[in-house]
Amino acid sequence: MNSHLPARLFEFAAGLGLSREQLLARSGLSAAALADPEARVPLLGVYALIEAVCERLGDAASLRFVLAFDAGDLDALGFLLQTCPDLGAALDRFVAFQALYTEGERFEAVRVGDDCVALRYTPFGPPRRAHAWMAEITFLDFVVNGPRWLGRDLEVRAVRLRRGPTDDPELRRALGPVEFGALCDELVLPAAELTLRMPGADPAMHAFFDRFVRGQMARLPADGSLRARVRLQVAQRLHRGAPTLVELADTLGLAPRTLQRKLQAEGETLAGLVDAVRRERAAELLAGPQALSEVSYLLGFSAPSAFFRAFRRWTGETPEAYRARVRG
Repeated sequence: MNSHLPARLFEFAAGLGLSREQLLARSGLSAAALADPEARVPLLGVYALIEAVCERLGDAASLRFVLAFDAGDLDALGFLLQTCPDLGAALDRFVAFQALYTEGERFEAVRVGDDCVALRYTPFGPPRRAHAWMAEITFLDFVVNGPRWLGRDLEVRAVRLRRGPTDDPELRRALGPVEFGALCDELVLPAAELTLRMPGADPAMHAFFDRFVRGQMARLPADGSLRARVRLQVAQRLHRGAPTLVELADTLGLAPRTLQRKLQAEGETLAGLVDAVRRERAAELLAGPQALSEVSYLLGFSAPSAFFRAFRRWTGETPEAYRARVRG
């Protein structure tokens, strides 16, 4: 992960009275790397830093941090976004160049229904508190800081979070139309909002930062994570049923035990990745017109009853209830 945001977070944590030495020991991050604007720091170390802040501030942590957030915290990428011609172009650049901001995690822009676009967040590794924080600060930046860099409030159709409800009234109020316990973490905007002109639009500066950011991207190591490759293979063949370890290993040119061992080294299991892909895909399909039996088939379940059981495990409600709530 680029050191800019972790360095900002480290200073934020220290400002809360947390010991710098203890923060470094807990996260495994080095003071030298945090002070180097060209450095990359381990994502899991950043997660540990986030969770130290959350323990001190509770659910208020994400909002408190976002209120002090600045475009420079994303380095050149932040300035590139500000100089885009419109919000749609900024969203495209954010997704295209997200590896400069973080690797392992994934943001994507997804069409939702006929007239909306969702910015969806996929976390890295097994579930942990830091995942909710990362989703929250990204969505809060749109909702809370949007007026500052757009010149007006942003119309938001929904903020959906996997986490359970918060007791913090300030955070709930800031998130606006928020749904907790959702299938995935996403911010839903009317597609028309993407045509909003960015007040800082500047073709010459945009071209400069675009060249600069592309140069930074070219110097990054290729994303060789096995997790990303397995997710892609699962998504491509899910309608035929959940792929087995042997099938995936053969496709990826690995021995089954090697595949299993490598996934474990990245903190993943095949079953966990299949479940995550199904859950995210279910959010897209239930926003569409397909019958529930077809949704079940496209998700690779052996029978609709298996889909219903999985869905209750994910959300605590039925697919029909979720679909009605989302459409409502």
